[in-house]
Amino acid sequence: MTWIMVGSLLAPGVAEAAQAQQAEARPRIVVSPDYLVSRDGDRPHVEIMAAANPRNARNLLAGAITFTRRDGGSATKAYVSRDGGIVWDDVIFPEQRERGGADPQVAFTAAGTALFLTLNTAPDETGRTRAFLHSYRSEDEGVTWSDVYNLGASYDHPMLVADQTTGPFAGRLYVSVLYGGLEYSLGVFRSEDDGRSWIGPVKFIDGAGERGLNVDPMLVFADGAIMVPFIDFPFTPEQTARWDGTRIWTVVSTDGGVTFSEPRAGPLKMTGDELRGAREGLERFRGGSWVMYAVDRSERFRDRVYAVWPDYSEGLPRVVVVSTDDRGSSWSEPRPVAPTGTRGAQQFQAAVAVNRDGVLGVTWYDTREAPSEFAFHQYFAASFDGGESFTAPQRVSSALSRPMGSGNLLPAPATFSGPEGELRVALLSAASRWVSGGDYMGLTASVDGHFHPVWADARSGTYQVYTAEVRIEEGASAASAVAEPAVGEPVDVTGRIELVNDPGAYDAETGVLDLWIRLKNVSAAPIAGPIEVEIRKFGSGMDDTFAEFAPEILNADNDVRGPGAHFVYSDALGTEGVLPPGGVSGAMLWRLKLVEPIRVPNLHVYVTGREVVQP
Repeated sequence: MTWIMVGSLLAPGVAEAAQAQQAEARPRIVVSPDYLVSRDGDRPHVEIMAAANPRNARNLLAGAITFTRRDGGSATKAYVSRDGGIVWDDVIFPEQRERGGADPQVAFTAAGTALFLTLNTAPDETGRTRAFLHSYRSEDEGVTWSDVYNLGASYDHPMLVADQTTGPFAGRLYVSVLYGGLEYSLGVFRSEDDGRSWIGPVKFIDGAGERGLNVDPMLVFADGAIMVPFIDFPFTPEQTARWDGTRIWTVVSTDGGVTFSEPRAGPLKMTGDELRGAREGLERFRGGSWVMYAVDRSERFRDRVYAVWPDYSEGLPRVVVVSTDDRGSSWSEPRPVAPTGTRGAQQFQAAVAVNRDGVLGVTWYDTREAPSEFAFHQYFAASFDGGESFTAPQRVSSALSRPMGSGNLLPAPATFSGPEGELRVALLSAASRWVSGGDYMGLTASVDGHFHPVWADARSGTYQVYTAEVRIEEGASAASAVAEPAVGEPVDVTGRIELVNDPGAYDAETGVLDLWIRLKNVSAAPIAGPIEVEIRKFGSGMDDTFAEFAPEILNADNDVRGPGAHFVYSDALGTEGVLPPGGVSGAMLWRLKLVEPIRVPNLHVYVTGREVVQP
């Protein structure tokens, strides 16, 4: 959608620039405001996965490890949206509430059935704590869910994929898993009845005690064949000392997961020296180093497979991409996705997806705006030529993540029972186990071609689940974009705005209140930014009750600490800078120092914006 500002004129030279842009028809990336998915408490949420319903572009599904069990421990939850990612409902599964778990996976079948798969920590018949693999299904877009289907124990790192093709195994579901203890066996479960029951696992390799193995996300080709990527690694000091490098491997099944090919060696992910340096404590971000995959099932680069990961060959991590057009027999050389831009910047937690038009999208964490501290933004770039080149990096998040906050540092107890009555209590925190937000993040493409990154965001000091919608405009759509004009005078839009409150925090020792405030356009007309919120006065009721307890505004954009303080919503409106009817902005932090926390006066606000019309 292109917006035209009322009463504005193009500056000299802008018209010519707009004509040139139309002539070239360069692709354009449009990013929505970022939205909070997890509204279930100031507890960490990590290890995010995402899926989109092939029958409903607005129906999205996410999964996360959360510290929201009643005892404060970790479990997994599902989150469901039916409006394209603005509003989300959380789903609590009884077995997770009772015992907790990890490694959530989500998918939709071609029929639109939603699948949630997770590990569940529970005692077996001997009382030993083990990791059981549980699956659930929903036939009504995530409103209601089935009872649990227990695939057994002990499994780790499951990876779920659905065959959404029209091939011979259409509708089949697959789960690759690690099992077998130090044997490091890898196998694949399959479901032939829309997730109602499961067969397997069919083992396709083991480490034979000589190396560790683990699975990465699976892929389904247009003809229904599946590819199962995996990596190898050393798991003893002796192996580590002589290790020559960790490599990507793949196997392929052409009969629906019944049999598998011999493993094929792929690109080198990390040399032995890099691995040994990491294990010796080389300073770098931990976690987020898994290889993530996507396959193009469009006509653009049909069945091309892409893999992305953070490469450490130059010291600090930088996201690279490789591809294969022959199902893993040969691979391209690694290519950087984006320039780092800043000395000392790091890139990690890459995720990848391909939309219906064959556009490749990559997201990642990037420290370029704060290279000297542990803080990062979420970024996105797209490739229109099969991964040969990428658009300039586009920032998706509206605030820096700072994960070493009190919420992420709070340890939560986890108890484990072993043989002969042994009982252990592990004290885990998000920062100690998932300092980079988990082992992986989510990125999915909906049936309308839009991308939906879903990531762990620590702007509050506690990892929460955030998302945004990334729209790709090519051809005529991109050419119709008008260069940003000088806008007219702001007008009063107070009556057209509602404030939406994300969970905040209060520090009783300092008296500082953090409010995360969004703006919702409740009118029938769009409002152009920047939208400014002014706090005009303090006072409750019909008079100035409690006005003497007026808080001090600590972070106003105009540095005013009392009446007249302004908060300017510009970046929080996404790349188009417009709040459409019913639209919700990104959240901005209002930081207030309270005088008396039980006597806080009302804040009287006045909001201005710009009028727009659709062409």
